[in-house]
Amino acid sequence: MRGIEASAAGEFRAHWRALLGCTIAASIGTIGLQAYTSGAFVPALGRDVGYSREQLSLATFLLSAVVAICAPIAGTLMDRYGAIRIIAFAVIGEATAFALLALAPAGFPLYAALIVLLALLGVGTTPPGFARIVTARFDAGRGLALGCMISGLGLMAISGPIWATWVIEQGGWRAGYGVIAVLVLLFGGGGLLLVRSDRHVQPVAPAQIAPKTAGSSSTLRRPLFWIMLAGFLAPALFGGGYLLHLISLLTERGVTAGAAARVQSLIGVAVLCGRLGSGWALDRFPAQRVAAVAFTISALGCALLLQSNLALMSVAALAIGLTIGAELDILAYFVSRYFGLASFGRLYGLAYGCLITAAGASPLLIAWLAQHGGYPLALVVSTIGTLTGAVILLTLPDPRRVAAHEAAIA
Repeated sequence: MRGIEASAAGEFRAHWRALLGCTIAASIGTIGLQAYTSGAFVPALGRDVGYSREQLSLATFLLSAVVAICAPIAGTLMDRYGAIRIIAFAVIGEATAFALLALAPAGFPLYAALIVLLALLGVGTTPPGFARIVTARFDAGRGLALGCMISGLGLMAISGPIWATWVIEQGGWRAGYGVIAVLVLLFGGGGLLLVRSDRHVQPVAPAQIAPKTAGSSSTLRRPLFWIMLAGFLAPALFGGGYLLHLISLLTERGVTAGAAARVQSLIGVAVLCGRLGSGWALDRFPAQRVAAVAFTISALGCALLLQSNLALMSVAALAIGLTIGAELDILAYFVSRYFGLASFGRLYGLAYGCLITAAGASPLLIAWLAQHGGYPLALVVSTIGTLTGAVILLTLPDPRRVAAHEAAIA
């Protein structure tokens, strides 16, 4: 264990610039930034423009669906041409799309079209690109490094609902989108400059980069890939939608808009803790157990939201955020250990695309369930679905042992 920790420490000393840059730039990733601030826009867009919760849920689904289609393509391009070039293009594209949302005439068809444009232009700022940069530089400390990188979104999740609500209250929803466009350029550009300053690229052993099973075509024929994917999709589908619905759920129970925003910001705290904690745990414990524990805690959070006590609902927000915090870095860890790095961009892009499609469908599922049985019905279904994902992942083999076996026969 001490040898592994020493090796991991060396990796962090050598590549802290790349890791810090990825963490900063990942905080403005298209899906995460839109998801963590969208709840603040829902009341203003409903009041000022007349968009319904169902329409805004549909827009979230469109964003997720288009990114899901494009993520494997972007991942393939990153495998071939390098991640930094694709991410740089996406940062400019994402900022442009948010600026257009701030300036374009109101109307839901145009709003939905611009959300699709945001997905098309900004797909490169989603986690697969940053995960590819990190996994190419870290092996012994890969879990914690991925957790640190993904924690950039956690920092945005903590602050996003609060500052977005304040900006919208002061200047309206157009000002909110304008501020987001500026932040994308500042954080995305600054992060990439730090990554480029790290010239050491490949400390990972060649056998771990390209084991015999690394080919994406052969991987997609293995049941292991699809069982793993099903385990991650269940929590995303049944729990991811509360990022959009939590403020509405709380205000329906008499909580003020400001207090509801503060409760939602607790999800950001859990996202940050979940990503760092799960990353640390992945380097020390079997990854399938780490994943199962994280998703079980999230399921208990859904159950706690059945209560109307503000303190319990705050605890529930923390618990739900743990899944949102842990799923992306754990998924990247599973893919890199099970299937190697040669086709990591394409494979993780595909898995990530499926994951965010499920997360994008989640608000629609929760809205449909709430329409037929209120939020209590939605929460019961979410609890059962999230627990199902935990059970599936618990049955998988230890990714580190699989990686060691593949390296031995490579």
